[in-house]
Amino acid sequence: MKIRSIDIFCQVIDNYGDVGVAYRLAREFKRVYPNKKLRFIINQMEELNLIKKSEEIEIITYQDISKIENSADLIIESFGCEIPKEYMDRALKNSKLIINLEYFSAEDWVDDFHLQESFLGENLKKYFFIPGLSKKSGGILLDKEFLERKKKVTKNKGYYLKKIGINEKYDLIGSVFSYEKNFDFLIEELKKLDKKILLLILSEKTQKNFIKYFDNVNNYDKIKFVKLPFFTYDKYEELLALCDFNLVRGEDSFVRALLLGKPFLWHIYPQEGNTHIKKLESFLEKYCPNNKELKETFINYNINKDNFSYFFKNFKGIQEHNKEYAIYLIENCNLIEKLINFIENIGGKN
Repeated sequence: MKIRSIDIFCQVIDNYGDVGVAYRLAREFKRVYPNKKLRFIINQMEELNLIKKSEEIEIITYQDISKIENSADLIIESFGCEIPKEYMDRALKNSKLIINLEYFSAEDWVDDFHLQESFLGENLKKYFFIPGLSKKSGGILLDKEFLERKKKVTKNKGYYLKKIGINEKYDLIGSVFSYEKNFDFLIEELKKLDKKILLLILSEKTQKNFIKYFDNVNNYDKIKFVKLPFFTYDKYEELLALCDFNLVRGEDSFVRALLLGKPFLWHIYPQEGNTHIKKLESFLEKYCPNNKELKETFINYNINKDNFSYFFKNFKGIQEHNKEYAIYLIENCNLIEKLINFIENIGGKN
């Protein structure tokens, strides 16, 4: 089998982070395979304005799918998106391989279901590629640009602070990007540290949680609250690398925070029946299996029973653990390497 072309599909419904992951994957494919034709096919173009785009990647909307004469040899179906029927009719006759890129999960079943095959008819094969944190899983998206950006920010912290209008020096800098929740306990814990602290608050939804603090800055003389505008994905990654700790939400931000190796807390997307808590517990069993207090801190953060005392009292210990865990992920859970190896091992290399 000879792979000459790649089509990556992304369908935005209500999870805009999907676009960032899918397009980041497209950029990595283009870096690895610079001479292959690559198209990024999406249902909503406006979301791509938040991403640094590559001139080498052709972008096509679902509305223009009829203009595609031939389907690609390799098709990436990201996050269970629906590929238009007229394209699939061509794919069944002309394409060679579909990779169904699933959502991240740290649950144990991933190791058994990752790379399961599904027969579609004709000569077209489909495999389920499931991101996760084990060596047997699909890993997490670790792109070269992110690692380079991390190094640049770490070496030039003062420069990047000035870029967002911060000229003072602080003992501790944190970012907050969350769903709706109360942050009173966080502020009380930060006051106990008796340090000069900068809190960078992202997104309108998160900023609503801090309105009373923005309006009463005189009561928190050692803590400065800064509202930031909406950032592109690349700028947000710079911000995460700039901070000493990050409170993140969703899947894409969570993966970035993990790879930075800094203290963080994850506000997982809420689901009915507390399904999200089960997913969170599965992650914690892999991330900190023997640290009961850190597990409880994550869980409590997600059920509005916040207690940040362990997090800040053991800040350096968490930092060292996270650095080691990031190294493990980089060495064993590189999604793009796993995906390329799989494609090439079933005959895709040329």
